[in-house]
Amino acid sequence: MWSFNLLAATRTIEKSMPFVLYRFLFCLGVSVGFLFAALAGAGTAIGVGSLARNANALGPFGAVLGFAGFGYLSYRLRPWWLHAIVAPQLALLAERAKGEPIPEGKAQIEYATQRLSQGLPSASELFQLDRTLQTSLMEVAEADAASTAAQRHPHAARILTRIIGRLAALNHQTILAWYFFSRADNPWRTAVTGVTVQHRHFSRLVSDRLFATLFTGAGFVAAYPLLFVAIDKIVAGLPVSVSFWPYVFAGLFSWGLTAAFFAPIAEAAMMQSFFPLAEEGSDPGQEAQLERYSQAFRALREKVS
Repeated sequence: MWSFNLLAATRTIEKSMPFVLYRFLFCLGVSVGFLFAALAGAGTAIGVGSLARNANALGPFGAVLGFAGFGYLSYRLRPWWLHAIVAPQLALLAERAKGEPIPEGKAQIEYATQRLSQGLPSASELFQLDRTLQTSLMEVAEADAASTAAQRHPHAARILTRIIGRLAALNHQTILAWYFFSRADNPWRTAVTGVTVQHRHFSRLVSDRLFATLFTGAGFVAAYPLLFVAIDKIVAGLPVSVSFWPYVFAGLFSWGLTAAFFAPIAEAAMMQSFFPLAEEGSDPGQEAQLERYSQAFRALREKVS
């Protein structure tokens, strides 16, 4: 079972509700952006092909292009999203985990931004740290899981190892939050400590992450049918066929709700599990051992020195 308290995590989120709503507005903006990009793409394709015999047939093709274009733009903006939305909220949650008071209202957003800029002023540096940390967690976890999976499930060993590696890598935001909690000088140092702690308490932390992920997934599953029914009723009155798009946008808006509300609760829960273990510190000898498992972990340690 899990070693965290979801009710306590939810109460933590309630204390940071102004930033939660701030994050929700951005998530909603992304979902609406995809919607307008698809509509704009469809309209542009129909307009360009207006001289064709069946210009409306070009609409779905244009919608897909518009949707894909906005998706590519969103992918390129991942460093900004991490630096402006995700990391400041992690800083707030870490403050609450320490029992420190945080401002209310709009001042909370400003406080979170200032807290981030004190140690991680650069979006590119933070994104590089986050990517290296994810890769390190995955490689170390795959090395940990490979021998066990091969012994217990020889035919599915490779698949199980990859799944466990991907699951372990989801703890990257929890380790980023550990930097704010510990008030360390070097975020790369706390990343090294975090990977080592997860290696030492591998079964517990990966198990907790599994249940936290299932909780987040349950939020998505609960929101999807409700939003699909609402969207389907809206498009039912349109004079044109919208094909599969209601399913797509129900998924997008469900993602927005999940990312804004359920994902932060899951992170707050994981902090309950991870922070007490991380306070025990790491073993330099164990760190040297992990360098043999992961090239990304070596890169983390090189940044420390």
